[in-house]
Amino acid sequence: MNLKEQQYICTLADTGNMTEAAKKLGISQPALSLFVSNLENSLGVKLFERVGKRLILTYVGELYTQKARQMLNLKDLFDAELPGIIKGYKGRLRIGMQSFRSPHITPALLKRFQNDYPNVEIVLHEGNYRFLEGLLLDNQLDLFFCNCPHRNQKIQYISLRREPILLAAPTNHPKLSQAQRVTGSKYPWIDLAHFRNERFILQYEGQSLRASVDEILEDTGIKPGKLFCVRSIGTSLRMTAEGMGVSFCNESYTSYFDFNKKPAFFLVGNHIHTTEFVAAYAKGRTLPGYANHLINILRDLL
Repeated sequence: MNLKEQQYICTLADTGNMTEAAKKLGISQPALSLFVSNLENSLGVKLFERVGKRLILTYVGELYTQKARQMLNLKDLFDAELPGIIKGYKGRLRIGMQSFRSPHITPALLKRFQNDYPNVEIVLHEGNYRFLEGLLLDNQLDLFFCNCPHRNQKIQYISLRREPILLAAPTNHPKLSQAQRVTGSKYPWIDLAHFRNERFILQYEGQSLRASVDEILEDTGIKPGKLFCVRSIGTSLRMTAEGMGVSFCNESYTSYFDFNKKPAFFLVGNHIHTTEFVAAYAKGRTLPGYANHLINILRDLL
């Protein structure tokens, strides 16, 4: 940040003498005199008046130096912080986290990160995929974490976890006996057609889980006749546990709740449908080292 003009005028204001100011600035007296003259001509007003052997600020000169000193003070603050930013231990990181996961992930994530990078400011936004994607593309986020229902060509993705999407059903549903064991999985598979006449408790369009569930329904040819929409996945799972319909969730979500009543969980679909949890940032951007460190902490937590 080069504020030569401001430095020259403030030094001249402090000394009140062209020769002395030039000596402090390390330039010749004629060069400084010419610089001030050119500046005054460009401004169309005098900054100094000569009174005897001294240069005295005019009213405009006083106003100029007041603002110039503020600029120089800001430069000093910037210069003091710049080395830490360059070395990667000071900065700011604007992150987004999927609302449903945030209470279960963010506290532990930020605690570990801030232990390692106490001088990096974190700005957190929570929301669904569509909301966070919009903030990123509008340059209001540096990075966000979310289930990824689709990929945008303007965004770079880092895969952190892939997991199956499960059907949640009431434990007393008469069709649960039709479930089949799946080798290598703790969840049995069940034909979604058994539930075509049930109420489907789904999330709203625009939420990542809803996009994945819509793919499952299209794949299996199921068109829910009874549809009830809620934003909270916790609400949909608890409604299912109370026998009010069937719902869906990612496998990891089953560990996020202490259920008084717990629904039964199943794999469904003609093939195992999975969802991908990702770190996303704008294509063409280079993440600072501390952002990559945050990603690695989250990968470890998952």
